[in-house]
Amino acid sequence: MRTWTLTGLLALTALSGCLGDGAEDTDDLAGAAAIAPVLEDALTAWHAGNVSANVDVLGQWGEGGGEEIDAWGDYLFVDRGSTVHIVHRTVEADGGVTLDTVSDIAVPAKDVKVSDDGDWLFVGNDDPGSMAPVGGTPARAGGFYVYDIRDKAEPVQTSYLPVGPTRGPHMVFYHQQPDGTELVFGANGDISINRFDRDSGTLTELARYAPDYVTDVNRDPEVIDAYYQVYAHDMFVMEDPVDDRTLMYVSNWDAGLRVVDVTDPAAPVELGGWNDYPEGHTGNLHTAATAWVDDRRITVGSAEVGFAVVGGTHYVQGTEPSIVYVWDTTDPAAIELLGTWENPDRAPAGRDQVPDEEISSTHNLQVEDGKVYLAHYALGIFVLDISTPEAQAAPSVLGFEREPGSNVWDVIVHDGAVYASGVLGVRGLHFVGDVLGEAGIDSRA
Repeated sequence: MRTWTLTGLLALTALSGCLGDGAEDTDDLAGAAAIAPVLEDALTAWHAGNVSANVDVLGQWGEGGGEEIDAWGDYLFVDRGSTVHIVHRTVEADGGVTLDTVSDIAVPAKDVKVSDDGDWLFVGNDDPGSMAPVGGTPARAGGFYVYDIRDKAEPVQTSYLPVGPTRGPHMVFYHQQPDGTELVFGANGDISINRFDRDSGTLTELARYAPDYVTDVNRDPEVIDAYYQVYAHDMFVMEDPVDDRTLMYVSNWDAGLRVVDVTDPAAPVELGGWNDYPEGHTGNLHTAATAWVDDRRITVGSAEVGFAVVGGTHYVQGTEPSIVYVWDTTDPAAIELLGTWENPDRAPAGRDQVPDEEISSTHNLQVEDGKVYLAHYALGIFVLDISTPEAQAAPSVLGFEREPGSNVWDVIVHDGAVYASGVLGVRGLHFVGDVLGEAGIDSRA
């Protein structure tokens, strides 16, 4: 067993370091959480060249690249391309956190999600040529791989589900409806919606969703590109507490944001969409998430740009902006763009496969507690404020961390800590305004 030590902080120890004068009893988490920390001016710190502002580094796990990550309980599930690692975390009495690699699953992976009870793992492989297994054995083609992980040391593959010849699921999402129905979604060009049967450990496809590509897509040449065009890249699913229905938010690349009612998962109904990209923007909506903020349903999305050898000529130029969008989706039939955000230097994304250039695009994000936790490739991670109408119109930077070479692909928030997965492996971080420990924020994706 390989072990890395995360020389971090115990939840209450970390919190006490962020408290102002007068915070005496850090064992009283609820009382401590009510005392707001004093934040430094993050933009000033950025322009001064600082590596971080209001974000503490708790430690690091891994040796080399990391892609997608999910968490449950005391476990992290890390996709590193050809292997999925199950990692156990132990908070030590001295304030350290020890991370032990419990098991490795050899499967080409693009995304990983775990069930709400931590017993099942769903792996998406977006390779093309997804088809039914021959002779009962899949050829590790694109599709869904389901694992029984009740014994974290001995994961057992229980099934494989192909999704068609174009591509397998680029991103995966697990969601349990109020009646107990467990659903697994895949972004495989379109969206596939599948019911999970835990008795057999299998997925059954219920429906597929795609927007109307003929009538509902902005075909401005600066937006439509020759590679992904209107492929679905990600989806976020939630039970809406106001409308009492299950809503899916699809990041549909150049087709933009789509809001779909999947209360009946076998009959998805599109409620509305948006792809009215402002002038100078290049489409490429990669990830979105939604939360109610006060009395409005606020959706935040990020683009992915920065390729040198695919798509239209705008990629070759390497000048496309990395954008975060903030919408009011309270009425999905009348989505309103409230504001946008770009990195403080307004630096273009850079291009891969070009010497001395790095992709520094926006990428995956989480929206929790009026904040956006954003992976920004070579620019590291940002924490943005969207807690008020003013902040939604012009999100402000609450904190950042940009260790050189980190090249962050994904972020999640678990027990108040931010886990950032990228070239340096998995980095444990903490935005000082958040409570660490069981009372802290957890990502819904």
